[in-house]
Amino acid sequence: MNRRILLHIGFWIAYALYDGYLCVPLSGTSFEHLSMGERLLLGYQAELVLLAVKIPAAYLVLNYLLPRSFQNRKFLRFGLQVAVLTALVSLALYNLWHKAIYPHIFKIEPPAQAANNWIAAFRLLWSSFEILMLLGVASAIKLFRMRLQTAQREKQLIEEKLQSELSFLRAQTNPHFLFNTLNNLYHLARKKAETTPDAILKLSGMLRFMLYECATPRIQLSQEIQVIGDYLELERLRYGDRLKVAFRQEVDDAGQPIAPLLLLPLVENAFKHGAAESTGQPLVSIFLELKKARLHFKVENSKEPATTDTKEGIGLKNIRRQLELLYPEHQLLVEDNEDRFSVILNINLAHVPA
Repeated sequence: MNRRILLHIGFWIAYALYDGYLCVPLSGTSFEHLSMGERLLLGYQAELVLLAVKIPAAYLVLNYLLPRSFQNRKFLRFGLQVAVLTALVSLALYNLWHKAIYPHIFKIEPPAQAANNWIAAFRLLWSSFEILMLLGVASAIKLFRMRLQTAQREKQLIEEKLQSELSFLRAQTNPHFLFNTLNNLYHLARKKAETTPDAILKLSGMLRFMLYECATPRIQLSQEIQVIGDYLELERLRYGDRLKVAFRQEVDDAGQPIAPLLLLPLVENAFKHGAAESTGQPLVSIFLELKKARLHFKVENSKEPATTDTKEGIGLKNIRRQLELLYPEHQLLVEDNEDRFSVILNINLAHVPA
């Protein structure tokens, strides 16, 4: 038996215990000889009869009238339908009292209707109020559940959309990285460099990382650092002594979770728009700091003074969007000076959206 059915059963048991107590005959000479326990039994027997009308009415509202009306936003129609149903149920309950409960359960004559018109009217009004309360509480619970389900569906759709967009962005990043790295290997092959096999081995390890490790939403910071180190080795093999690279790290927790391939594209960007376009001795400086889950990452590359403003490549644009999705409270600063281009990223890795 699923949880929803158990909750419904629990609701009706609680309601029957409460409303059945209100049906208990507490006065009248016909019940003077009965104990309180016997009177309670009579009250709950009467409630079982009344539930035969109340339960179908409640589920008619919950499963048919309310969903259809709110789906079509016909709230006035729903109110009128509930009012008519309340009147019909009240009349049905009134007849049950007079034709079933009084004569067959309480074993007494029903009150004479002609002599008790005011009492009958009061009972009808009270019964209508009671039914409205029952339907109102049940409808409120149903509406809350519908709103909750709608919110959960919307959240799930948003998460699926974001995940699809992230997958698309990473799918762009991987070929972008592969293109740059194959370009490096091409230059090494043209030089017939002895380091070409080592470069291919490094590339193989990095591709393995992208295929398997990056399939998870989070990796350890040490893994991202490792792949950055491997990429720097590939660039050193390509440029040789002409390239000056500095990679400084101050990390207090190498196991800190971080989204995969978040930092590498910033390093790639420095080489693509710095070293690759430089005719002199290119300089790339990288500083990574992590203190108490706060990440500071700065990548700086030299550029020719005559070079026009550096354009953002696919990698940097994709990283901007990934940061918006994964770390909305991040800070990404780009400084484009005459002879230097810098990207500074600050993230509080402890604050990750659910």
